[in-house]
Amino acid sequence: MQRPFVITFLTLLLCLPVFAEKKTPPPAGLDSLTKREADSLSRALFGEERDEDRARREFENGQEDFRAGDAFLNEADSLRRAGTDTTLRKPGGVIGFLKQNFGDSSLTSGELETRKRGDAALRRAVKEFQRALELSPQLFEARLWLAATYDRLREWDKSLEIYREILNKRQGEDRLWFNYGYSALQGGQYEKAVNAFEQAIRISLLVNGDSAKVPNRYRTFAGEAFVRTYQDRLALERFRQAQRYADAAEAAEIGRTIDWILWDEGGIATAEYRDAAFSAESQAHWDDARQAYLGGISVARTGKARDELSYRLALLEFQHGTRTDGLARMKALLETVPNVPDEYRENYGKMLFAYAQTLEQESDPRGALSYYLQSTKIGWSGQGTGYLEIARLAANDLDRAIEHAAKALEFNLTNEQKKTAYRILEDSYRAKGNWEMMKRYRQLLEATP
Repeated sequence: MQRPFVITFLTLLLCLPVFAEKKTPPPAGLDSLTKREADSLSRALFGEERDEDRARREFENGQEDFRAGDAFLNEADSLRRAGTDTTLRKPGGVIGFLKQNFGDSSLTSGELETRKRGDAALRRAVKEFQRALELSPQLFEARLWLAATYDRLREWDKSLEIYREILNKRQGEDRLWFNYGYSALQGGQYEKAVNAFEQAIRISLLVNGDSAKVPNRYRTFAGEAFVRTYQDRLALERFRQAQRYADAAEAAEIGRTIDWILWDEGGIATAEYRDAAFSAESQAHWDDARQAYLGGISVARTGKARDELSYRLALLEFQHGTRTDGLARMKALLETVPNVPDEYRENYGKMLFAYAQTLEQESDPRGALSYYLQSTKIGWSGQGTGYLEIARLAANDLDRAIEHAAKALEFNLTNEQKKTAYRILEDSYRAKGNWEMMKRYRQLLEATP
């Protein structure tokens, strides 16, 4: 039953008129073979024309969203630098009043909200660049913009992977090596960053043939990468080169970095421990600060750095830890380091005096006496005060009270402290029956304002 239908259908097909394929002539000035070769080459380079057009639209959309996201991030950074209140609030002033009365109840964007908007725009850009590359994998610019977008999003591993793929085909572009190094540095892959920045410098020098034409940021970032890998000699070399080509403001900043490296004669780890300790102290994280100081002391290259860290640790322990640990550390420092700064002796004296007073308050006059006595054996501004406190504690021993009160008067004392010394001497001499000396100190007491 089906056979006649098949035959009829085939007959109809055979009866259809045959139309010759209409050939489009090649563009003016080209022969047909060249045009076919060009079409084939275009497909290899750009993909199908329709896909290329769609890819280009996606790419342009991605650029717009990237620029918007970048603008939001810059605004958020400005808000932070200005210390602007980052909470969301209703628009204020006359404009805010008009907006609210005409139905605009939107909140103003603080830093956090602005960053969220920037993040959203950048993530849209990522999708658009990715779609552009799916449609036209040969769209090189979209790959670069995608990597830059991941940089803005701080997704360093992703941008690093893209730059690496590009560099597999474009080894001779110093700018790409720099971008790769920047992503590696930010992502904590410091050895890769070192190699990338050095490649950027080398290639730029080969291309330009003049060190002055090498972008100076290549050198400063290479120096930073060497710092992160604790290669102080190479870091100093790059920073000093960068300083020669920098303007005055940048040269001063680089100089501060060089000084930072040289604080412990290139002991970068020591300087890092010191900075970590300072940061922890500023946040009242006392144990973290203590551990950082100990770390710095353990790796210090120079006695100067070790002594400064020990001094600061002693102060920290006395103020926020075990007081006796701080006192012991400070005493050892003064005994082992020749020509210590006056600041060390001054603070050691204050520590001794303060601890003696604490012991007195805790009803331990014997312990207090020991620390007052120790405070008289070093040169500091309160040395005479130590003698005065001993004289006060020795009130029952007239000769010792007289001895230490007289000794106190050999040092610089405030008028109030002098009056205390005169009073002790007057009372002691009266108790001994020495009327002449008693009158002498009474006159001094009465003459002191």
